[in-house]
Amino acid sequence: MADETEGLFTLPTLFDDGSIPVCWSYGMGVESTAGIVRTLLEPGFRPPQLRDDLSNLIVMVAQTGDEWTSTCDLVTAHVLPLLRERAIRFVEVARAGPSATDGIVVLQDSRRPQRLHPDADEHGFYALSAEHRANGVLPTLGGTRTCSAKSKGMPLDLWRAKHLGHGPYVHAMGFNADESRRIEKDSSVTMGGQRQPIYPLHEAGWSRARCHGYLFGLFGVWWPKSCCRQCCFVSVPGWPEQLERYIAAPAEAFKHLLDEYVTLALNRNSGLFGPGKSLADRLRRDGADHVLALAAAELDRCGWAVYRVRRCYSRPATAWRSVETIYRGSRAAASRFLTELGVHLGICPHDDGKHTRVWLTEASITFPRLEEFFVAAPDSVLPKQRAGFDKRWYSHADSRLAALELAAHDLYSSPDAA
Repeated sequence: MADETEGLFTLPTLFDDGSIPVCWSYGMGVESTAGIVRTLLEPGFRPPQLRDDLSNLIVMVAQTGDEWTSTCDLVTAHVLPLLRERAIRFVEVARAGPSATDGIVVLQDSRRPQRLHPDADEHGFYALSAEHRANGVLPTLGGTRTCSAKSKGMPLDLWRAKHLGHGPYVHAMGFNADESRRIEKDSSVTMGGQRQPIYPLHEAGWSRARCHGYLFGLFGVWWPKSCCRQCCFVSVPGWPEQLERYIAAPAEAFKHLLDEYVTLALNRNSGLFGPGKSLADRLRRDGADHVLALAAAELDRCGWAVYRVRRCYSRPATAWRSVETIYRGSRAAASRFLTELGVHLGICPHDDGKHTRVWLTEASITFPRLEEFFVAAPDSVLPKQRAGFDKRWYSHADSRLAALELAAHDLYSSPDAA
């Protein structure tokens, strides 16, 4: 725990008047900031479950490890003083590891918060980008927002489960007047009646634009969208704001360009914004030269690896993946090894302009389909293969592929390859 705990209640049964906790989920963005500030400053906006002295209000933040420092600075400058003045309980948590069984890190639980703790390395928690980096992936546009559920929802849920027990609580969310569909989905989660969700901004008819205007009138700043630096959900209208952050804070942003480089090495269709839509290309197009230069320098400086990547597709976009590290060295050494591997196998490496791959499989449009190649990239991905992969793989591999794999193995398992 980073800050002192003072004047806290543990369970809702401590309220003699029958009050229950009111938990505001604070994402630090425009809407949740406006909702919390209105709750603090405007008694008429408060839900009826709040006590007059606000002693049963809990403002809760989950750190992902990848939030822009500038957003946290705004919260520290404008929101935390309001919480301190009213002795509001402020809880800041994060994940301790990639699994829920790893638990959480309580960064602070205080009625007088002085600062936030967004840096995972400095404060000892597990960043969302660390998980993605170890797996060689980025957030994806398809499916549900699992990154948010993992890095925000899970630690907040675990804290409430421990500190609020099985008693009821009110859960305030900052959905605006235009987010009825999100509310429809969220309101179905009641945990058997324990969770009582409310949506004060939506009920008040407040749009994002109105929230922006409200905060600007109070603080004289244009409050930004809260998002991770590597967020893939940045819309076209929202890109200029995100670009401005990349330009303003290149030192905290460039590492995500390395992550994208590795991800694209393992999967050429996995640009941050979709196939053929990379973060690097956007930044290059829009002149973010400093962050690109930092990323390029780090690519030259860091340790590299040659990865063996295999995928077994059962149908389009559905595959089992295996990643192995077969060589480690400098960038130049990894490139030489990849070239040597191609010569050894009699395969001409394919260069797409960003990555060079030695392909063992040929293009196919039928299923099941196998894909195997070797590629060089920064050494950040952990070997990973699900149970039963080899059985599935070799049930489809033909004799040509098996012979190439054996020849490749002979090269990279020899003492001279180390």
